[in-house]
Amino acid sequence: MALRISRLGPVLIATLTVAAAVVVIVIETSIANAVASRWIRRDKFPDTAVGAAVITSASVNPNATMSSEALDHLLTGLELIRSGRAIALVTTTIEQQFPGGLVSSRVDQSRIVALFGSDTRWLQTPASKSTRDEAVKVAELLLPLGIRRISVVATPMHTRRACSAFEAVGFEVTCIPALVRSPGGQDPGPWPADRLRVFGEWVYEVVATLNYRSRGWLSNGAAAQSAATR
Repeated sequence: MALRISRLGPVLIATLTVAAAVVVIVIETSIANAVASRWIRRDKFPDTAVGAAVITSASVNPNATMSSEALDHLLTGLELIRSGRAIALVTTTIEQQFPGGLVSSRVDQSRIVALFGSDTRWLQTPASKSTRDEAVKVAELLLPLGIRRISVVATPMHTRRACSAFEAVGFEVTCIPALVRSPGGQDPGPWPADRLRVFGEWVYEVVATLNYRSRGWLSNGAAAQSAATR
């Protein structure tokens, strides 16, 4: 055992050294801004309104409120409805078990939509567990209604994977990064914590995108790739 540990020692030290160097580079330079600006997908909105603004979920809290990230998604989607760029609002649903019981995102979604106005055409999906699951459930809801042109609202760093996942199930997607109010976001400031957070989100999305690609859950069209650079 001691021999094995001694052999692993140099590898562990090298790994920790590389990791520390990466952290220092990220927090002391603008590399996080560079990867964010190239990774985030932001599509030009079409001249005519899309059939629906689809709001991806994030997480919920034990007190039945949605996370700040989820609220940012919903508010961005409601702005699309108010401006006339989308006809219907579609929210995906997430459920999470807490010690006090099961919490659904529908509770807080209903409260926010009601504050916005009762004339909004609002459709909800069953509970989903992943971005792929969201795309499939939205397809089951909208495609039978003849709604194929949609906008998808997601966290900025998540836009590339999310919108491609919806395209893979048959939608024509306009990708919209949500306006985020939490630290970091699509344009991290000079603060080390923000830079590190955005870089971490990028690493996560790269790995998740490779996973989705290997499973065939992302679109392969050139249109999606060109849209990502707009």
